[in-house]
Amino acid sequence: METIYTLFLLASLLSIALYKKPLWAHRLGFALASLFSLYAAIFFFSHLGETLVWKLPGSFISAPTFRLDSLGMLFSFLISVVAFAVSLFSLDYARFYEKKANLAAFASLMNAFILSMLLVVASDGVFSFMLLWEVMTLISALLILINDGEGASKKAMIYLGIAQLGAFCLMVALLVMASLAGSFEFSEFGRLDISEGASIALFLLLLVGLGSKAGMFPFHVWLPLAYGQCPSNASALMSGVMIKVALFAFIKFSLLLPLSSTFGYILLLFGGLSVLFGVLYAVVANDYKAAIAYSSCENVGIIFLGLGAAFYGIGENLPVVALLGFVAALFHILNHALFKSLLFMLSGNLYTATGSKEMDSLGGIHKKMPFTSILFLVAVLAIGALPPLNGFASEWVTYQAMLQGGVEEGIAPRLFFTFGIIALAVGGALAIMAFSKAYGALFLGLPRDEAIYEGIQEVSSIRLWPLAFLASLCVGLGIFMGEVVSLLSTMVASYIPTANAEDASTLSMPLVVLVMLLCAVVPFVLLYITKANHAPIRVTEPWACGFIYNKNMQIGSNAFTGDIRRALRFLLRYESESKMEGYFSRVTYKKKARDLFWDRLYEPVISWVMEAADKIGIFQNGRTNLYAGYILVYLCLVLIFGYYHL
Repeated sequence: METIYTLFLLASLLSIALYKKPLWAHRLGFALASLFSLYAAIFFFSHLGETLVWKLPGSFISAPTFRLDSLGMLFSFLISVVAFAVSLFSLDYARFYEKKANLAAFASLMNAFILSMLLVVASDGVFSFMLLWEVMTLISALLILINDGEGASKKAMIYLGIAQLGAFCLMVALLVMASLAGSFEFSEFGRLDISEGASIALFLLLLVGLGSKAGMFPFHVWLPLAYGQCPSNASALMSGVMIKVALFAFIKFSLLLPLSSTFGYILLLFGGLSVLFGVLYAVVANDYKAAIAYSSCENVGIIFLGLGAAFYGIGENLPVVALLGFVAALFHILNHALFKSLLFMLSGNLYTATGSKEMDSLGGIHKKMPFTSILFLVAVLAIGALPPLNGFASEWVTYQAMLQGGVEEGIAPRLFFTFGIIALAVGGALAIMAFSKAYGALFLGLPRDEAIYEGIQEVSSIRLWPLAFLASLCVGLGIFMGEVVSLLSTMVASYIPTANAEDASTLSMPLVVLVMLLCAVVPFVLLYITKANHAPIRVTEPWACGFIYNKNMQIGSNAFTGDIRRALRFLLRYESESKMEGYFSRVTYKKKARDLFWDRLYEPVISWVMEAADKIGIFQNGRTNLYAGYILVYLCLVLIFGYYHL
């Protein structure tokens, strides 16, 4: 495995070495990234059931060791697969940012980002893990700034602010766990023998520290800002695999604690809230990248629902519930990585072709970009959890896990599992609504802006092939659901000694496909038998109540979700903007949803911090004598504190 890490490091260094030849660096950097990612994916998959250890040579402060067990192998394989598709896609896509950033730096950062995620997964010590975690965060922030524009620095700072809050909680949790274990090496931690109260406190620190990076509610506010700003290939890596690295760490460290049913209840609560609020803001968003970003919060919530069932099953010694919960969570982690990275890269195709991210400015794109349209439809069906695609397969297992947990006696399990089931059902319905709106507004109907529509053309095949690869995986993982669940069950059974891998039952997805095909064919057979509808097809304009039909009569994204917005206006806030250039000109009206939690939670805190900073700023007056006085007072206080403390 050390060979893989070395190759990515060399690719990053070689790309930045060609700083003055950005086009060469771009081609070489992304080509090497795709080759190395493909090699890494094959390597990690072929060693899926093994444990590999590599100690970094040389003399370092912490003598870092890197260790991959079966869980680490799975996540490393996932990172490599998505990185392979994104790197191939970037060979053509990154050229769009030629005038905004040096492509050598872009290629170097992408290789370094892939390397940092792989090293975080493999890290076996507190010091190396936190160092690499911060490196991964910093590189992702620099990728946001590649698309430099209005508000880019502010969005990157919001992302970094929430990331540092999470890193602080994570560091505290890991240091306390290391102190209790008597070692800074994760492999020496074992199962910590601590009280339930201390265990819950550490668990909450891990949840905040890693859930904030994963985009869990209420830390989701950075998702549309960061993903909407950075290039789509970087968004695909950040949403597709970076948040999975956080989920990997959460699973790994949580399993070191003495688990109880309370852990499951906490995850079921936050998972359900993440599902509901994430998909709600995806429904009302008019920016298609923001809608895709908000849905990451929803899907992280689905993963937490599975983990909630798993932790509850372990805490209550219910091996079937635990097994189904872990399988559901890992399966949805795989699936979300595929269809979410696919959606973000497809959004990159749309943006480079149209120059707009507003749904109400587009329409009718299917005729100009048919391949992008078909691939987008596959991704929409997958994220909408419609059979026989992979999103349906993993959510089916999630339902099974929560139903198994919900039948247990007691008010608490029935309450929390019922809430999780309702949240998953409502979230699934709203997800279909959100992405039906997105696909319809973007690809169907008539073009809303003729100037944009005339300049649209399909992207090159070098972009479409990696997207087709991910789309085929979305279909394949759904159809071969049984094999995937069997593989994951065998892996999970090693963490739950009393579980039987055969307890995770699945649907026969080929049979489901056959039934769906029969249901689609039967109406046409009946029409043929009854000799109905044999009249020649007549193509005409839609009926407009006697008026001449025009593009302004078609339903827009705001109207599509108008009932939802009215019903939930107590949760949603809007910014309205109207523009009229002349008395006889058409009025342009826009309505943008604001995040309630940004307004009520984050903005007041930021305002207070800014006000406090202005007050404290009086001490920074540039006078050396006063600075020396500050140091003297500080040293005196340290001596006084040390004297009385000892």
